[in-house]
Amino acid sequence: MKKMPLQTDLLISGDDDSLATPSDIKYELSSTIGKLIQKATYTDLIIGAVMAIFLGSTLITLIGGLNNSDGFIDSLYFSFVTFTTLGYGDLTPVGFARFISVILTLSGLLFTSLLIGKFASERQQAMLLLVHTSDCQRRIDAFCIELYKLNDDLIGAFNAQNISLTQSILKTITSRFEASSNYIIFHANQSDLTGFGNDSVLMKFYHILNLIQESCHRIQTHKHSLPDELIFNRSLALAKRSCSLISIMYKLHVRSMKSYGYTDAFLIKVKNNFPSKIFNFRTFPFLASAYNHTRLFIYNKLEKITVTKEYDDNNSLLVGIRKIKTLMQERLSEIILSHKTIINPKLLNDVYDLMPEGNKTSWGKGIHKSIAANLTISNRLAQSAIDTLIAQKKLPRYPLRGSKTK
Repeated sequence: MKKMPLQTDLLISGDDDSLATPSDIKYELSSTIGKLIQKATYTDLIIGAVMAIFLGSTLITLIGGLNNSDGFIDSLYFSFVTFTTLGYGDLTPVGFARFISVILTLSGLLFTSLLIGKFASERQQAMLLLVHTSDCQRRIDAFCIELYKLNDDLIGAFNAQNISLTQSILKTITSRFEASSNYIIFHANQSDLTGFGNDSVLMKFYHILNLIQESCHRIQTHKHSLPDELIFNRSLALAKRSCSLISIMYKLHVRSMKSYGYTDAFLIKVKNNFPSKIFNFRTFPFLASAYNHTRLFIYNKLEKITVTKEYDDNNSLLVGIRKIKTLMQERLSEIILSHKTIINPKLLNDVYDLMPEGNKTSWGKGIHKSIAANLTISNRLAQSAIDTLIAQKKLPRYPLRGSKTK
C-alpha cells in the first residue's frame, strides 16, 4: 500500500472546517425553518408585523381598493384589523386588495402563533437549558479529570522507558480524546454548547489539550532515546488531532458570538458599512455641515444600540483560546520540523524505502547525499539513519525470492 504524506499544513494554519460545519443532515436536531424561527427575537417579530401592516396598507392604497375608503388612513386601519384577524366588516376589499387581505390574515396568524409559542416555551426552554448546561459541564469536567490523570501516567511511563505501558496509555488517551471531542463538537453544533454558561469548563478542557500535546511534543522531539514506532505514530496523530480540535472549537466560539437576531444583524451591518467619509461642499458649506452632523448622530446611535451585542474579537474567552491555539500550532510546527532533524521511526522508514537493494558495495558512493536531497534533510542525518538501520539489521536489503529486480 502506498504511504500517504502527512497533511499537516491545514492543521498548523487552522483552516480545518470539516467538523465545524457538519454536512450530514440526518443528525440535525432542528429543521432549517425551525432554526430560522428560533433565531427571531421579539423585536424581530414586532418589526416584521409593523412592516407587514404598512406594506399591506400601501399596496391597498396604490393598487387595490376598499369600499367606503377615503385613503391611506382607512387602508392602514383595514390592514391592522385584518392582520389581527378581527375583521369588523366596516371596510371590505375589492379587486387586488382581496389577495392582499388574505396574505395579511395568514401573516397575522403566523405572527400570533410565533409570539404565543415564544411566550409559552420561554420558561420551559430556560429550565431545559440550565439542566442541559449542568449535564454538559459535569461530563466535560469528568473528561478533563480522566485525561489529566492519563497524561500524568503517560509522562511517568515514558520517563521510565516502559514501552508497552506507554503504548497502552497512548491508546487509552486517544480513545478517550476521541470520545470527548465527538461529544463536545456534537453539542457545540446541535445544542449551542459554546453559547451559554460553559466557558470555564471548556477553557479547562482546552488547557488539558495543551498539556496532552505538550507530552506528545516531548515524545516526538526526545533526542536521547529512540521512541518505539507505535509510540511515535500514536503520539504524532494525537498531537495533530488536538491541534485540529482547538482550531475547530475556536471557530465554533466565534460563530456562536456572531449569532444575532435579524434586526441586530441588520443594524450591525448598517453600522459597519456606514459611510465614514466627511463631505466638504465649498459651494454649500451648510449642507456639508448638516450632512456630517447627521451622519455622526446616526452612527453614534447605532454604536450605542449594538455595542453590547456585536461580536468582539478582543473578548477575553477568545483571547485565551487564541493563545492556546497559537501555542499548539507552534508546537506542531516544531514536531514537523523535528522530523527533519531527529532520527525517528518515520524518518527511518523513509530512508529505508529509498535505499537500493543489494549489499553495501552496490549502493555506490554518496548514497546518503542523494537520500538527503530527496528528503530535504542534512547529509549527516541521512548517514546516521543509514547507520541506525544497519545496526537494527534492516540493511542491507535484498529482493524477495521469486521477485524480479529492476
